[in-house]
Amino acid sequence: MKKISIKLTLIVLAIVVLAIVFRPFVHPLLMSFVVSPLKAILLIFVIVGIFLIAKTIGPLKTVQISPSNYTFKTTQKVHWGIVAGYFVLIIAIMIGLFLESEIRLLLTAKSVDFDKITALPAFEPLRLTPKPVAKRYADDSFQNSQEYLGDSQIILDNGKLERVFPRLPDGTILYFMKKLSGFVTVEVDTLDRKVSISNQEFKYAEHIGIFDNIYYQLNLKKYFVNYSSEPIYLKDDAGRWVTVVPYMKYRGFPFTVPYWAGVMVVQSDGTMTDYTPEQAAQISCLKGNRLQPKEIVNYYTQSYSYKDGLINKWFVHKDQIEVVNLPSDEQIIHVPTADGFKQMVVAEPYGRSYGIYKIFLYDATTGKREVMDFDQNSQLTGPVSAADYIKKEYPSYSWDTFGLSEPRPLTINGDLYWMLSVIPNDNAGIAKTVVLNTKTNKVTGFDNIGQINAFIATGVASATTTTVDATSVDAKTEIQNKIDTIQTELNDLKALINK
Repeated sequence: MKKISIKLTLIVLAIVVLAIVFRPFVHPLLMSFVVSPLKAILLIFVIVGIFLIAKTIGPLKTVQISPSNYTFKTTQKVHWGIVAGYFVLIIAIMIGLFLESEIRLLLTAKSVDFDKITALPAFEPLRLTPKPVAKRYADDSFQNSQEYLGDSQIILDNGKLERVFPRLPDGTILYFMKKLSGFVTVEVDTLDRKVSISNQEFKYAEHIGIFDNIYYQLNLKKYFVNYSSEPIYLKDDAGRWVTVVPYMKYRGFPFTVPYWAGVMVVQSDGTMTDYTPEQAAQISCLKGNRLQPKEIVNYYTQSYSYKDGLINKWFVHKDQIEVVNLPSDEQIIHVPTADGFKQMVVAEPYGRSYGIYKIFLYDATTGKREVMDFDQNSQLTGPVSAADYIKKEYPSYSWDTFGLSEPRPLTINGDLYWMLSVIPNDNAGIAKTVVLNTKTNKVTGFDNIGQINAFIATGVASATTTTVDATSVDAKTEIQNKIDTIQTELNDLKALINK
């Protein structure tokens, strides 16, 4: 008996140790109960019900009441009122689970406020190179048989707008053996191809396995939180890359509301530092950059339709929105401004209307929330519909082989424009940059950055789109950029010859 007790104790200890060491693997299951306490309550009630049923059936016996008839009897008294109450509670919990997502959005809408604004900020620096072209530039510049480029994120680095592509191990074996070894960055505030490759190995990173995966380690560091699915790569004050992963917590019972709770900064050696959003916003290398998780932006915007209650959301539809889905299946446009990064979401009115109804702006560093309303007299064209008007103005393009990529906002003299890039289907460069005035639907096309800057400064297109005044500051900048690009390519060719 003593040996059995010792073995049982060892088994329990082993289970506890394994549960602690491998707790990141059960984190999704446990977090589902944190996000939805009703699931945990239902599970408890079901277990209790099974236990009570077993306790009732345990002393059940067959009793002969006649030579050919038998019945079941138990010494355990059944309280039918308790049984009825139990099933009523189970049904109530299941109804709560059925309506849970709607109630959570309603509670979120009641707890989240938006400041009203009457003008949009100036979006600068402009993102001139769209994501598909930046990806092509990065792929064409990168040569490594053991790595591939992961999904990129927009950041500001010393005032330059860049897309950062992590260099991740390629292949099943390398997934377990190799680390994140650096980045490919593409400047996207220019029309020229400017690509940089940097080397820096990370102990923990995304898309590597198993115990070196950054999410495994993050869950060891801080439990019962949901980390953003998009790590952000930024440079510290010493010029070293760090991984920034924001996370969310939940409050309320039995229906929870998510909120941005903190930021985990992971150094390349694996050192992790936990900051509150307020602390992170004051760190020099993070200030003015992307910190707030996109999941919070999407959820808060979605909840706006619930601010006037469930009856209005389901039947009346007063002041109800539909978020515009961009061609890349994204809803958030990340845009830099003089006040730092903003996360912008465009919304149409509910139903069969497609004009701009509201624009939501979130400060990506501080989380400050703003909304700009547009009445029916504004008649502004949305970012998706803009493509149709642009295609009409350029019938000479074969739209089977060319496409319009990545709508980006632009403000000139108080008017809102959508900037899109005409690119070939293979994403090999930009054929033309086009802007559409959302009020007039007037389309203007540009072939170089000088024309774009002149248009932004005056709001008037130049008489020609094929020549540039070589004495202007904008033209000189463009020419210098081209010289730098040619010089870089020459250096690359010389390096090949010297190998």
